[in-house]
Amino acid sequence: MGTQSAENCKGFSETARQLPDIEDYKFWNWFAGVIDGDGNFDIRRDPSSKKKVLKQIRIKLHNRDVRILSRIQDYLHIGRIRSDKNKPYSIYIVSTRENMIYLVKHLNGLIRLKVPVFKEACLLYNIDYKEANYNIELYDPYFSGLVDTDGSIVFNYAGNRIECNLEFQYNQYTSKLNFDSTILNSKPYIVIRKKSSVLAGPKDFTSIAFKFQNVNNMLFIYDYFMNNRLYSDMKFYRVTKIKGFIDIRKYKNSPIFSLEHKIYSNFVLNWIKYDNPLWYKVPFTKYLIYKDK
Repeated sequence: MGTQSAENCKGFSETARQLPDIEDYKFWNWFAGVIDGDGNFDIRRDPSSKKKVLKQIRIKLHNRDVRILSRIQDYLHIGRIRSDKNKPYSIYIVSTRENMIYLVKHLNGLIRLKVPVFKEACLLYNIDYKEANYNIELYDPYFSGLVDTDGSIVFNYAGNRIECNLEFQYNQYTSKLNFDSTILNSKPYIVIRKKSSVLAGPKDFTSIAFKFQNVNNMLFIYDYFMNNRLYSDMKFYRVTKIKGFIDIRKYKNSPIFSLEHKIYSNFVLNWIKYDNPLWYKVPFTKYLIYKDK
């Protein structure tokens, strides 16, 4: 699969251009976000020695987002990608000691959420753990790695806007995340709430959500992801449509059979349908299906 680097996207910022070793900086910060989102450090007790060992470093994603795994493998030239025969998932796996040490060393100082198990991996390899800065700086690619895996680009029909959201289980690490300076002129609305999960039996937990949901945030969200592109094709497609949406969002309240409402409806339906086989389950689509008299 071909990949497009963020440097080739239009609007690449002067701020990002000035960073040293730009390609490595962009990859490793983005990669740390991917790891914090859907990565796993598989530490087990060796049956023969009875000592703990790092067995594998893995990232598991839906096949829809396999381009993320391909980008990692293409950049690092290590690891393998294995598809699940019975489920629509693929896993990127690094399992040799030399390569795992290489990853742990380069991720040190960048991991913010998978901290306990990453600290343990550092200890196993006699690497001094470095704490990451939880104030995610302007244009830091770490944020795009999180959005690629755990984030969402959503259409808020009631608010007539496109949003960028992240949600995690609330804990001592997620509570320290600060995205106030990550996207230019944009601060997220933070929501902490009680939730229930039935995946492993009924269980209550607290979540923390970061929502870039202001109408005025949209153009700056677009600019951030043009600098730090998403490798989830669906999410990146949705981001690229923001500028076009700004031009036609005023047509939402046009008469139902007017040309303006047809333009608005077609745009939003195409936005929802892209790479989304369950688009028809989105409740507000019933207001958008345009029919000629």
